[in-house]
Amino acid sequence: MKVKNIKSFIEFYQNLGTTTSMTNSVRGNSTNLLYQDLAANELEKVPILKKYNKNQSKQKKLEVLKSSLKDINCDLKDIATNLVFSDGNIDSEIMLIGEAPGAEEDRQGKPFVGEAGKLLDKMLSFIDLKREKNFYVTNILYWRPPGNRTPNNQEISQCLESTIEHIKIIKPKLIILVGGIAAKTLLKSQEGITKIRETSHYYYSDNDKTKIYTKAIFHPAYLLKNPIEKKRMWDDILAIDKIISKNNIRR
Repeated sequence: MKVKNIKSFIEFYQNLGTTTSMTNSVRGNSTNLLYQDLAANELEKVPILKKYNKNQSKQKKLEVLKSSLKDINCDLKDIATNLVFSDGNIDSEIMLIGEAPGAEEDRQGKPFVGEAGKLLDKMLSFIDLKREKNFYVTNILYWRPPGNRTPNNQEISQCLESTIEHIKIIKPKLIILVGGIAAKTLLKSQEGITKIRETSHYYYSDNDKTKIYTKAIFHPAYLLKNPIEKKRMWDDILAIDKIISKNNIRR
């Protein structure tokens, strides 16, 4: 680590305040969350989305997308309290995509607002990223799986097309994939998050051939259970900062 980063890392490490105890906001099996053998090439696309006018505003397009989610054939929507769509600045050039809502997200109807979400916000604040200012956040799944269990392939398949459309509407210049499920799904990879996060990637849209800078990071729920990974998370935060600066991505 470069000397100029040591002080920032120490502050980062101390302020995260993670412990080895698990809380209700953490998914029941973080190992499965990151290393489930998800066959990305088996994911089906479900073309049920309502069409929007390309000349409509970004806000209107998002409203159309959100309204179309009620037609998705996903059992989770029948048992969840709220649809958890997104949060943050829709005009941001940075988009975060996680896995699925937890208990607190289900209650509030917003992504990453539980303990893991607060940790994520704290980590990103070290490189001046704040959701109300310069990033937009969503999940692949819009409804909480019972007991915070890991989403299965069918549930991911049912929501994947809307996630792809979500990216097309936001048009980010950088996508941050939070956790193994999001990373393996959108990067179509069989590798685990520990390996995927070691390098930067590009997200390619099959529909419009969009090429977007992409960086995967550990899910904060995993970090809450495994604080020993703080150093590698710090490396990832610095890598994100470098991508933003090098490519003139607005923050």
